Amino acid sequence: MDQQEVTLLLLIDLSAAFDTIDHAILLETLEKDFGVTGNALKWLTSYLSERKQTILIKDHESEVFNLQSGVPQGSCLGPVLFILYVAGLFKVIDKHLPNAHMYADDTQIYHSFRPDTSLSQDAALKSIENCVADIRAWMLSNRLLINDSKTEFIIIGSKQKMSKININEIAVGESTIVGEST
Repeated sequence: MDQQEVTLLLLIDLSAAFDTIDHAILLETLEKDFGVTGNALKWLTSYLSERKQTILIKDHESEVFNLQSGVPQGSCLGPVLFILYVAGLFKVIDKHLPNAHMYADDTQIYHSFRPDTSLSQDAALKSIENCVADIRAWMLSNRLLINDSKTEFIIIGSKQKMSKININEIAVGESTIVGEST
């Protein structure tokens, strides 16, 4: 705001993020991108292998089946493994925007700009929408999914700069997200 800019902030919601982490992709990412090898990789492979689950609906229980994806969200290791799994997402975001924040499955991307012309606003909106399109493609290739309808955006700025804003919505996949301003 000191730079006479407003910030368009997009809060990306993921669908069942911890449940959809593919074990094979995770182990490959840990080895290739983070250099996890030897006993550490064997331990993580053991931690992820032979996980089983059943589903109970009312008084009917399914047969036991093996899990090929997912990490326990409630454990200390689950959020860490998720962050390592999606670390490549920062490379995707860096192509479009200078800033992003991530904690576990909460991802925020934002773009600050001067709202003085409709051209600058259109450019900011296009940067965000192009970034989201590439994020969606990366996530699909890594078996993750944005929950389009639960993704939100907000524009933050001074009262004077906010009066110039004419961005009311952002396209996220098949959804049109209506924003809030403050």
